[in-house]
Amino acid sequence: MISNITHEFKTPIATIGVALESIKDFNVIEDKDKTNRYVNISINQLSKLNIMVEKLLETATLDSDNLGLNKEKINVTELVEGIVAKYQISIQEKVLKFIDAPDLIYANIDGFHFENAINNIIDNAIKYGGNVITVTLKISENTFEVLVLDNGTSLEKTHKEKLFEKFYRVPKGNRHDVKGFGIGLYYTKKIIEKHNGSIQLQLNRNNTIFKIALPYE
Repeated sequence: MISNITHEFKTPIATIGVALESIKDFNVIEDKDKTNRYVNISINQLSKLNIMVEKLLETATLDSDNLGLNKEKINVTELVEGIVAKYQISIQEKVLKFIDAPDLIYANIDGFHFENAINNIIDNAIKYGGNVITVTLKISENTFEVLVLDNGTSLEKTHKEKLFEKFYRVPKGNRHDVKGFGIGLYYTKKIIEKHNGSIQLQLNRNNTIFKIALPYE
């Protein structure tokens, strides 16, 4: 865990260092285009560092009693459909589909944290899952469900038992093809549980399914 975090912080710090050294040592101040390029690189990397720090702080908050949910009646259908639409615009190599429930779903939830939780599941499917991802909304008598299914089969039962643990990442030897701390699914699980809901991972022969169930009010 410490190794992963150290590596994630070193990359932007090193990049910022190189950019600033370039500005200092090669007199790029006289070259406005080059100066702007190095400054923009530094700004982008500082933004990444800020996001990483915020994620670590969020994780620390989740483990305490200090995280209060600001619940209100939210149109879940509209929220999830908007999340899917956002990803549909940005991804090119994969297909992302949305299957709506027969009726609109309204629930008493914290829209900010719930959206982050769904974002994490879809983002995980895009990074690690198959080429076709389907987000489905369902309604039962007392709960509503958000199912994120992809046609990937790389996860194994050993991963299933640990996937929601803090800082856990699916091992790939000494390298990780996708950057991250391994706290996205841990965050999602905690947020769903704080909403008195549950999240499950189902591994089948032909697909992987994350199923979120929350009280339907």
